[in-house]
Amino acid sequence: MNRRSLFLAGAMLLPATALMAQDRPTTVLDLLSGTGVGANVFVERATINDNFEIQSSQYLLEKSSHPQIRQYAQDMITAHTAMSAELRALPEASTRTPATGDDRMQAKLATLRGYEGDELNRWYVQMQVEAHQEAATLFESYAQNGEVPALKAFAAKHLPAIRLHLQRAQALQAPRAE
Repeated sequence: MNRRSLFLAGAMLLPATALMAQDRPTTVLDLLSGTGVGANVFVERATINDNFEIQSSQYLLEKSSHPQIRQYAQDMITAHTAMSAELRALPEASTRTPATGDDRMQAKLATLRGYEGDELNRWYVQMQVEAHQEAATLFESYAQNGEVPALKAFAAKHLPAIRLHLQRAQALQAPRAE
């Protein structure tokens, strides 16, 4: 990152001081709200998240025989494929260049591919919990503070489903009596 980029990033974060005084946690999306960059970040992160959900779930289906986790993975593929298609169909999102992945997502997928059996199931579920926690924060933040009405409506519409996915993943983590 060159000096100019660092300066611009710092300048964009200056308005954050007022936001940081609030009681609720501040997200990068909150800091970028109203700058026009927030919508780009939302589309990019939502797309990356959907792609991670789909790819990790496809891998799980190839390698796992655990019936409840397989059902969850299939549901994630179905839900996130539909959500991704809906986002791409929005004119307000189609003019933005969404990323298909990032280094962090690729590292998580590589880590997941290193496991088999019970370890694969455990790490898949843990990654689903983390991904849905991040997605819930992203969608809630944009639904509340986003500057593009159609994207705000999209975030608000899908936030309950993302929270449900999170609850289901957390339930899969819970110890069960065998």
